[in-house]
Amino acid sequence: MKNNSSFRGITFVRCARINAGTCRPTRVARQRDCAFQTWGKLVTAMHRTLTLGLAASSLTILLALLTGCQGLGQGTSPGTFSVTAIVPAAGANCVDATADIQITFSAAANPTTVNSTNIQVTGQNSGTVAGTLTYNSTSYTATFTPSAALTSNETFTVTVTSVVSSSGVGLQTPFTSTFTTGPCGATTQYQASLFTAQADAMGRQIVINSVYGQISVDSNGTVTVQLTGATPSTTFTVQFCPAPSQNYSCFNVGSVSSDANGNANTTMTFPRSGSWAGDFELASGGTAVYQTDVVSGGGSLVYMSTLQPASTVNGQGLGVGQPPQDPLQTGSVTFSNGSLQFQMTGASPHTTYSSAECALNLGSSCYELYSSQGGGGFTTDGGGNVTFSVFQDGSGGDIFEVNPPTGSGFVGGFMVSSGS
Repeated sequence: MKNNSSFRGITFVRCARINAGTCRPTRVARQRDCAFQTWGKLVTAMHRTLTLGLAASSLTILLALLTGCQGLGQGTSPGTFSVTAIVPAAGANCVDATADIQITFSAAANPTTVNSTNIQVTGQNSGTVAGTLTYNSTSYTATFTPSAALTSNETFTVTVTSVVSSSGVGLQTPFTSTFTTGPCGATTQYQASLFTAQADAMGRQIVINSVYGQISVDSNGTVTVQLTGATPSTTFTVQFCPAPSQNYSCFNVGSVSSDANGNANTTMTFPRSGSWAGDFELASGGTAVYQTDVVSGGGSLVYMSTLQPASTVNGQGLGVGQPPQDPLQTGSVTFSNGSLQFQMTGASPHTTYSSAECALNLGSSCYELYSSQGGGGFTTDGGGNVTFSVFQDGSGGDIFEVNPPTGSGFVGGFMVSSGS
C-alpha cells in the first residue's frame, strides 16, 4: 500500500469565541490550547466540534473530536487552587505568641475540608498545637486560633493538605510555611508629642499649639516621658485614657518630675498588657496639664502608632457589638511632612479601606481623611498590602482609624506583650 501523508481536505466548525483565555476539555484536569497543525500552519480555534477527514490511498478515516471547551474567567488559570497568602508571613520572626494564623486561598474553599486534619500547626519542640478553625467565605480565609499562647522563641510549621475548592479542585501540592515566636528586642509601638491641655466651655480637653515634650511606649511596656520647657519643679501624674472616653476610665501609669528648667526624662512600666489606643495625660492637682495629640500647625510634633484590632483594643473594643475582626499582620500610622502615612501588611486582599481622625470620645468627632487627589478609599493588593498618605482634618485629635467596607477595622495605638 502506498503511503500518502498529505491531507486531501480539512473541515472544521469553529465554536463561539469566549473571551481571551484558553480552554480545556471538560474531563481533562490540565489546560489545553486546542491547537492543530495543518500544512505547516497553526490554526487555533475555540470550538465545539472538529471533524477531520483524512484520505490515505483507498482508506478514509473519519475522526470526530468532541471537546466541549468551556469559557473561563479572563486571566484565571483553570483547574488550579492554592494558598495565596499566610499570616504570619513565611519566615517571620518575633511573632506574638497569642496571634492568630490566617490562610487565604485563591478561590472559595469547601468549608467541610477546612478542618484540623487538613490544616495543622506544629511546634518544632512542642508538637501539634491545639486550636479552633474558622472560615470566611467572603475573603477565602481560614483562621486558626491557638487554644493557648504558643511557646516563646520556638519555630512553628503551618501545613495545609487536602483542602479543596468549592468546585472540587484540590491543592496540587501540600502547602507549608514556618514562623518563629518572640519575644525579641523591644520595638517602639507608640510615640506622640505633648501639648498643653485646657478645657473648653463644654468641658472637653483642647490643646494649644506648643510642644512640651513627648511620650513613647515600646513592646515591652516601657513608657518614656520627656519634658522640655514644661512647668518647672512640678511632679505630674502620668495617666492613660482609653478610647472612647465615655466607655473607659483613665488609669495611672506613673509619675514624672520636671527640674528647675521644666525638663525631664523618666521611664516607667505600663501597668497592663494587651492592645491599647487612647491618650496620655500629665496631671497636677487632679487637672490635666499636658496631653498627647496631633495638632495642625503644632510645630515639630511627632506621632507614630501601630494599628490595633478595633474589636478587642482596650479590652472590650471601640464599641458594643463589634462585627468580625478583619485580618492584619502589621500596620502603622506615622505623621510626616504635614500628612499621615498609613501602612498595612497582611490585611484582607483586594479590599478598599478608608481612614478617619477622631477625638478621644470618637462618635461624631470622627472625620474621614482624604489624599491630595481627594480620594478617601485605598485598596490592598493580592497580599493584603497597601500604603497611602492623607491630610489631617484640621480639627485635631490623635485617634486614627482604618475601616473596611464590612467587619471591624483598626485603630492607632500600641501593644504591650504579656510577658512584660
